[in-house]
Amino acid sequence: MAVILIVDDEHTIRMMLSDFLENKYAILNAENGLQALDILSKQHVDLVISDINMPGMNGIDLLRTIRTKYPGLKTALITAYNTDEYIEIIQNDGISNIIPKTVPFNFSELESIVKGLVTGDIFGLERYLLPASTILATYRVTSSSSGRDVREEIATLFSRQFGTAGDIKLVLDELITNAIYHAPATPDGAEKYPVFTEINLEPGEYIDITCGYDQEKYGVSVTDRMGRLQKKTVLRKIGRQITGKGLLDDSGRGIHMSRVFADRMIINIERNKKTEVVVLNYFSPTFRGYKPLYVNEL
Repeated sequence: MAVILIVDDEHTIRMMLSDFLENKYAILNAENGLQALDILSKQHVDLVISDINMPGMNGIDLLRTIRTKYPGLKTALITAYNTDEYIEIIQNDGISNIIPKTVPFNFSELESIVKGLVTGDIFGLERYLLPASTILATYRVTSSSSGRDVREEIATLFSRQFGTAGDIKLVLDELITNAIYHAPATPDGAEKYPVFTEINLEPGEYIDITCGYDQEKYGVSVTDRMGRLQKKTVLRKIGRQITGKGLLDDSGRGIHMSRVFADRMIINIERNKKTEVVVLNYFSPTFRGYKPLYVNEL
């Protein structure tokens, strides 16, 4: 059984998270960063989930210390505040998972994120849907024109199924364009295809797209089989867009726009093998407006 250390100065939050996770994991608790470090010095832990704002040592300083002393230890932050406020700090420290304290709390989201961090089982749209979910369709994009066709088909499918597709067409346009033109590379590492030209992909460059839903949300995953994207690159690009420093950047806008227009975005990377972007939209406004950060790299 994996061991999870929950660090939060609020007793109610610690107990709420502990009660939910204790059926599947061994749970330890600390009310501040120094107490957490004392626990880590004495026993094995697989994952640390820490609040950001705590008296004494805050969560970012705690994770910074953990990265130095226990470099293989998985970590995540949890906060009731806007994730974007911390983006410049966390990108410098490689912190890539920030879970929002929604009201009411989104336990199904917590469960999927924690499971992925603990097990490394991060790929697949169904991983982020509830058990009683439905996969509506799967597609393979082999060219720029088929990418446009798939985008339209999915938007139409969602509109017929739910009465709305939200901003999924805009999100898919950004994600598919990124996968077509930025994932394939020449032997020297340069991008292979000029942006917005009509192209046919090679078999190893095909893009897989899956769409589905459960009782609370619908979503899409876009997967390339090259895995050129890196966690540090994602954090840098998102950070530059959020702070305004990257308004004139040629790249990074697609990832940022996808995060803005989707309720949830998860980026999963297996270096030199595949990159997957999962976007989710909720039927109810309950969990909208929160913009967590989920970037996983194996």
